[in-house]
Amino acid sequence: MMKTLYVAAVVLSLTSVCQPALLACEKLLKPVDKGPDVSGSWYIIAVATESCLATTLLNSVFWPSIEVIITSMSTPNLYSSKFKFKMYGYCENKFEEFLYENNNLFAVDSNNAPTGNPDVLLQSGCPDCMAVKKEDKNIISSFLLFSRRENVTAAELKEFESQAECLGWSKPQVLNSDHDDENCPPLDDVDMENMRIYSMIFQRMKNTYSVQLNCLSETFFYYPIMAYEWVKQQWGTIW
Repeated sequence: MMKTLYVAAVVLSLTSVCQPALLACEKLLKPVDKGPDVSGSWYIIAVATESCLATTLLNSVFWPSIEVIITSMSTPNLYSSKFKFKMYGYCENKFEEFLYENNNLFAVDSNNAPTGNPDVLLQSGCPDCMAVKKEDKNIISSFLLFSRRENVTAAELKEFESQAECLGWSKPQVLNSDHDDENCPPLDDVDMENMRIYSMIFQRMKNTYSVQLNCLSETFFYYPIMAYEWVKQQWGTIW
């Protein structure tokens, strides 16, 4: 009798803990009801992916700062975006066009027709932010925090981390916030024989070694578990 009561108490306590967590995640992962005016300048504050490997490599080796300047075009809902990358004092620009419709962002083809899965804007308590979930089967799915400001508050970043956790994705990596591109030479001018660039990369990797170790540890346990789950599912279909 006591054993039964104990099991029931454990189940009830777990249920009481899980229900608020599920409700919180449901709210955090809800798409926005009304998206912002996307025109103007945005800074990519942090990035999360399904696996920590991509974001750890991005932040521990390249450590870029990324600004996006979005301009409305003559075609309704069509926008041009200028990505300004800066890494170790070198800069590069990239241009893309996209369709912004029903609070979703679509890549477009040469005829300005939407292609692929849309990028979805999720809820954010940050008043001048966009939390954008990008699904891409061909490359890497990602979750990005954009802001009009170069830095966000600890509370706003914590909310974004909670959203990534609700997705079951890796902890977001915060990007560099140095966006000063005055007298910034293009990346094409990088002299790979110049030891200065290697020295900066090496120093960055030294400063973030704990992040790299945590990712390796997480990955070491993640893939065996995934393999076990796959084998279990396949075994179940056989029998």
